[in-house]
Amino acid sequence: MKNSIGKRPNILRLGTAILAVVSVVFSALAIENVETENEINRLKKELSQVRLERQRVAEDIAQDKKEFADYQERAAARKSECKTETDSIKDQTALLVQKKDSLAALSNGAQLKRKQYELEQESFRQSILDACARLTAVAKKMPPGVSNQSVGALTFLTQDCTSKTIDNIEALHRLMQIIQNLDEASSAIQIGQETSAVPEIHGSASMVRIGNIFEAVADDDGKVCAYWSGVDSLGHERWDVVRDPAKASLVLKAISVRQGKALPSFIDLPYGSSAVKEEKK
Repeated sequence: MKNSIGKRPNILRLGTAILAVVSVVFSALAIENVETENEINRLKKELSQVRLERQRVAEDIAQDKKEFADYQERAAARKSECKTETDSIKDQTALLVQKKDSLAALSNGAQLKRKQYELEQESFRQSILDACARLTAVAKKMPPGVSNQSVGALTFLTQDCTSKTIDNIEALHRLMQIIQNLDEASSAIQIGQETSAVPEIHGSASMVRIGNIFEAVADDDGKVCAYWSGVDSLGHERWDVVRDPAKASLVLKAISVRQGKALPSFIDLPYGSSAVKEEKK
């Protein structure tokens, strides 16, 4: 009995110890379960965030793929357009090169024609100058009433042609006008009052010219007259002076008839230096 009674406290103490150990274990397990649950919840949250992140990444990748596909499509279309434009530019360039070559050929041809035209114009201008020189030589042998005006016009035309201040058309028109004036003068009778070109006749003098073969002047007093007899070797005018009132009056009478101040009549005017010399005798 004593032994039984003595063992109970031990059993109780053992039971209490066991209960204490169990309680500690359960407490530890409870704490561990809470921590595990918290860890699980944390992991779940992280997994949820990872899934969300993966979903966003997947959506971004899908969007990038779509945008890249669109870019490739646009790039392909632009590449095709660029190729078309490049081919078109090449074709236009080739066409422009052909046009340029054609224009160069036309330009060269135009320059050649222009050069030929300039040479022809220069040759024609030289022909006008030659004609002026020949006409000047002829006009200088005509009576002063014709010669002075014609030589002056020819000299002026020669200067303009030489300096090229007029074109060939105007030069030709002026030359034809001078030729026409010479032609008209060769068949005209001219009278007038002018300053005497004869040293022996001072002041003004009355002049009569018949065509390009005869010209005479007389002083206003009717005492001295002079007949044109051509030019000397130096081209100076030659005048045969006659100091005879009768001969001078014939010149004045011829002028009066031409002016209509006297009745028409035949007037014996000397022609040429030989006729004048015979009359002087």
